[in-house]
Amino acid sequence: VTLKIFDGYGTVKEERPLERADLLKSSGEVRKLEVMKLSSRHPHRDVASPLASKLKFAGFLDEEAWVAEAMALAGTLDSGSGRPFYQMLRAGPRKRLHFDPMDPKSCAAIVCCGGICPGQNVVIRGIFHMLKSYGAEHVFGVKSGFDGMTDESHWIKLEEQMVQDIHSYGGSILESQRGDAKHVEMAKMLKMQNCKQLFIVGGDGAHKGTLQLATALEDAEHECALVAIPSTVDNDIPFVESSFGFDTACTEARDCISAAYVEATCNANCIGLVKLLGAGSGFLALSAALAGRNVDLCLLPEMVIDLQKTLDYCEVLMASKGYAVIVVADGAKESLFRLAGLPPEGDVGPWLRDKILARFKEKGKPLTIKYIDPTYMVRSVKATAYDSAYCSALAEYAVHGAMAGFTCITVVQRYQRYIYLPIHACVAGGQKRVNTLGRWFARMLFTTKQPMLEPAGFEYTSNSEMVDLTLMSTPLTLGGLLQAGSSIQRMECVNLGDKFESKKLPSPLKEMLRVQSHRQLFIQPDGWTTQTFIRSGSSDTAAKTYLQLRRCGASELIHFDTTEPDAAAAIVTCGGLCPGLNNVIREIVNMLTAYGVKKIYGIIGGYKGCVQDETWVELTPETVKTIHKTGGSILVSDRGNPPHSEIAKVLARRKIRQYFVLGGDGTHKGAMQSFEAMQEINHECAVVGVPKTIDNDITIVDRTFGFDTACTEARKAIDSAYVEATTNANCVGLVKLMGRHCGWIAATATIAARNVDVCLIPEMDISLPKLMKYVAEVMKRKKYCVIVVAEGCGDTIISSSGETDAGGNMKLADVGVYLKEEITRHCKENKIPVSIKYIDPTYMIRAVPANAFDSIYCSILAQMAVHAAMAGFTGISVGKVDERYVMLPVHSIVDKGARKVDLSGFAFERLMATTSQPSFAP
Repeated sequence: VTLKIFDGYGTVKEERPLERADLLKSSGEVRKLEVMKLSSRHPHRDVASPLASKLKFAGFLDEEAWVAEAMALAGTLDSGSGRPFYQMLRAGPRKRLHFDPMDPKSCAAIVCCGGICPGQNVVIRGIFHMLKSYGAEHVFGVKSGFDGMTDESHWIKLEEQMVQDIHSYGGSILESQRGDAKHVEMAKMLKMQNCKQLFIVGGDGAHKGTLQLATALEDAEHECALVAIPSTVDNDIPFVESSFGFDTACTEARDCISAAYVEATCNANCIGLVKLLGAGSGFLALSAALAGRNVDLCLLPEMVIDLQKTLDYCEVLMASKGYAVIVVADGAKESLFRLAGLPPEGDVGPWLRDKILARFKEKGKPLTIKYIDPTYMVRSVKATAYDSAYCSALAEYAVHGAMAGFTCITVVQRYQRYIYLPIHACVAGGQKRVNTLGRWFARMLFTTKQPMLEPAGFEYTSNSEMVDLTLMSTPLTLGGLLQAGSSIQRMECVNLGDKFESKKLPSPLKEMLRVQSHRQLFIQPDGWTTQTFIRSGSSDTAAKTYLQLRRCGASELIHFDTTEPDAAAAIVTCGGLCPGLNNVIREIVNMLTAYGVKKIYGIIGGYKGCVQDETWVELTPETVKTIHKTGGSILVSDRGNPPHSEIAKVLARRKIRQYFVLGGDGTHKGAMQSFEAMQEINHECAVVGVPKTIDNDITIVDRTFGFDTACTEARKAIDSAYVEATTNANCVGLVKLMGRHCGWIAATATIAARNVDVCLIPEMDISLPKLMKYVAEVMKRKKYCVIVVAEGCGDTIISSSGETDAGGNMKLADVGVYLKEEITRHCKENKIPVSIKYIDPTYMIRAVPANAFDSIYCSILAQMAVHAAMAGFTGISVGKVDERYVMLPVHSIVDKGARKVDLSGFAFERLMATTSQPSFAP
């Protein structure tokens, strides 16, 4: 195994054998997490999977299919500083099964425990359909949680018509419930029903109960696979990046905060106060505050809060602004009540409201408080597109795991891969909590600008996730993770300090952070992270290449002197519009201001505007304060490139020291040309890109900003097409979506909607006669049909003209109109009555404000871009790779081609399973 080191321009500067110290610190350790198998206690039936004839694309995994956590030389602060990196079993179908899924004497069951959560119905539906794909005859839903499992009348046999449309509704058709479970009686009922697979949807308590049930099943000598799916809007389960329902809850909570902002700013002397769920963990309140970008004070359960300091700050806010927005998590009452000498019972929202009102009345100051308590509103709604697609994947992987005989596992996503995790790992260390010395908490403080509210003399200690899993894991060597011939490619970044003398000044951000968090929050020189090591099975012996990238974040010393006279920064947006552009612009301005940059320009009209003096406008935190609430770009994005040598001269003349470029592949190429031109004229300027495209087709990065919002809007169009198709006689609902070269939007929106019959993406080979024949069959059978087609099929199903636009993109033929005409013609020829309701939301899905997910993502990307620039890095872009924010040399992402949907991957397999469409290949 070799280490190949590339300089910032893409040239190999060193190649040598890989050493352990290249990946891990001396104290670093890699361990394999073991999962429980029923075959250790019960006979393995070794049944061939019925999916063998159905898995046309992705294939099967085996016991050697694993994922190893992304290794970092820098500390893994918020995910557990000092803990080992784990190799974990990949989730997916196995070729040989522990159970005979077609055994008519056995059954499977689903139960929902704890509070309801957006997406529970999507999971129930997904589990049911995957069990049916395996050939399971009896599938039960158990009402009333674990309590209901002991009552046979609560076991409801699920049928297709019962679950068909439940994903469109919030809550759970199985009536989730809390309560003290009777595990012995539950085990007896499972044995009596001969239940062989039990799926538990729930949070921390449900996971603990599952382990107790496993013990009871052993005592009862009954064989049953227990598979959990993490469900909680609090997102407080250790080792789980994001539990399903959390995105939806954040979206709803952000809307409530927006309402509080409107009330606060449109009423005289007003505070908008919002109380959110979060008894033990503040992730929901923190994330909603970050997504809203207009919260002045956020109080979390993890914080120790002095009431008097809180009231004092409320006075400061009202005196300086005349309004304020405050968010308080339910669990913040623990410290507020305790320090006030009160019992822990009670509602913190009205209590805090009354305390604030009493203070202002005492001081004779006018005040009104508009109190919003959306508590259960944030969890009782239909899942967002993100959560819907996520739930579908979790449900399918849960069934695969149960059929393979794994037990006492939970299905989670880590580092963008689905894995089976021992339930013990989720419950051994208690709840996952916000680390008050970590990066997420620091981001919240930067966003709200709230002061330290702890009692005098109090200091936080780290409460990051740290669970001892030694007993359920075994040590591994790096040799066991990397196949012979593999290569680690370290991507170094160009730094202006290589050519210009660095000022090496202390970061102005140090004053904003607690002293005890400095070492943890500032990125160290050895801050490298390596892509996740992965293996698809025992037959996967080929050498692999992994990238090692520099972690992105604030540096303790900065390259620039922000007091330099006349120095400035500039921002430009290029290419097509994208949800979140204004969020990025806003946060770049705010972070540059925090660093002390005095003058910040926005360039109107893309690269063309760079060479026109009248298109340069000055930006301040005040001018960008509310732009994140609107779609598009205040800088008016455009395509086309003037000579970059001319752009470089303008940047030099205006003394631009930091230049931020927001765009896609072509934009990044242009940024690199501008950087090289500035090098030639000896102008010292950091050039940093932020990758932007709703198509999600940039290689390496996990996802591009705006994609999630686009999928959310695209699903709305599909839902409308479904309504039209099902409530008009003999109707086809046809939707055309964006996606020039790849089908990520169409595929993801289809999986999220769950009601599409045909989805066509540019990656597919499509025979028009086969497609027409299938549409006709669907219309005869169902009397309606929903079809989604990506615009890029305008160059596959039909031929485009070959013309290009100003940005060099090919002009595509309109495949939506073409399909509408072809379907109408074909049905008429075959005497099939049909009406077609055609929906083309093309630009609607991108011309909207960023949703909660993208709002947070955009803000962090913007902050990372500024951190990188202030540290002197240049010729780079910033992105998220395997859940870590990194710097990407521009050469590593341009000219790599579009990232396309892999027709042999599980995402495409999931798409085909969702629509049940056949292959349309010629």
